[in-house]
Amino acid sequence: MTAKATFVLAAAVLASGCAHWPENAPLARQDPHAGYRLENVRRRGQSDELLLFLAFSGGGTRAAALSYGVLEELARTEVTLGGARRRLLDEVDVISAVSGGTFPATYYALRGDRTFQEFEGRFLKRNVERAIAGRVLSPTNWFRLMSGTFSRSDVAAELYDDTIFDHATYGDLLKSGGPFVVVNGADVTTGARFPFTQETFDVLCSDLSAFPLSRAVATSSALPPQLTAITLRNHAGTCGWHEPAWTAAPGADAPLGRGGLRARELRSYADAAERPYVHLFDGGIAENLGLRTLIEALDAIAAAPPSLAPGLPGGPRTILAIVVNAHRDPERDWDRSPEPPGKGTLVDQAGSIPVDRYSLEALEAARDQLARWQRAAPGRTAHLVEVSFDRIPDPAERRYFRALPTSFKLEPEQVDRLREIAGRLLRESPEFRKALEELGR
Repeated sequence: MTAKATFVLAAAVLASGCAHWPENAPLARQDPHAGYRLENVRRRGQSDELLLFLAFSGGGTRAAALSYGVLEELARTEVTLGGARRRLLDEVDVISAVSGGTFPATYYALRGDRTFQEFEGRFLKRNVERAIAGRVLSPTNWFRLMSGTFSRSDVAAELYDDTIFDHATYGDLLKSGGPFVVVNGADVTTGARFPFTQETFDVLCSDLSAFPLSRAVATSSALPPQLTAITLRNHAGTCGWHEPAWTAAPGADAPLGRGGLRARELRSYADAAERPYVHLFDGGIAENLGLRTLIEALDAIAAAPPSLAPGLPGGPRTILAIVVNAHRDPERDWDRSPEPPGKGTLVDQAGSIPVDRYSLEALEAARDQLARWQRAAPGRTAHLVEVSFDRIPDPAERRYFRALPTSFKLEPEQVDRLREIAGRLLRESPEFRKALEELGR
């Protein structure tokens, strides 16, 4: 055996000894006010008048580039709030993201303005699929991938950790001074949305602050069959977690509602003996726009006791929600033929149809809840702005963007066109212009 072959074999044997995903750290004692929660994220100099919420959809690099273009446009847009002139980007409070949209969301929250010098080279204009394939095919990973407890998504998470996020954790994100980011995965067993926040990790009695950002992002973008589920260890029952008051079960005759459904989803993790592991994959399976974060928050406000519901003392006067929807809708010609679509097409449609339909319902639910919040107290205003290819007036240009693939590789020219159209769609949105006028641009 040659020296080179001996070296490769030794590396493979050593790697096989680590053929397991890294476990999420247990939480010694649950503290409802500690860790990565919205209440603990503070951005310097922000106005209390405005709550700016961004939702970044899934859709691979297509979604990442479109979302990045919106961040660039918000950096170019200035408003006057509280007598001070500020970039609208600096007023972003929350970004809820799914799959491809999680990359620019987490990178901006972690790195701030450095994003605009670094992110293109690290992700947008890089063939990430080829980089993942290179690691999957590397001899050092052969035995690890054969183990059954280490998968292609674990390889992807390691790649992101090494080359995009520089081994940053949620503890680093909490100290970064950026907006609060909700990375959304989906539970393989229940289909429930799994937001990477300390509130969710509390139920698992796990410490999110030690968790790598790369694994959260890899989870949210783990779309089968190319990528596989990522696993968490459930430590529930070891940290003194108790159900919060809002999870109280409704009466026997009362409808479950969104809040009740969310409470039931959380309770499913509370018995670690029944569910010692939690398997998660692409967040777009549960909700592809990232809007559930806003909908559930407004639900909670609406359901608050009458003494609190109208007031929210010190709360915002305006909510501006910007939804980046990178929905893909290529032209199809199968209805011109008497032969039905093939098996592969039907499998693709079986997954995409419910996701697309639910995205529409999520948009309508968010509009309804924002209108309800606005009516609850005088002087409030609420705006929902959708950045979507459907808003492009030119048919040829609209077809071009709708046909871009869902992958982690695009040509540099395609990335630049996505960035440009994102800024243009946001600038030309009547609802966005109206919001800027009300904010006193």
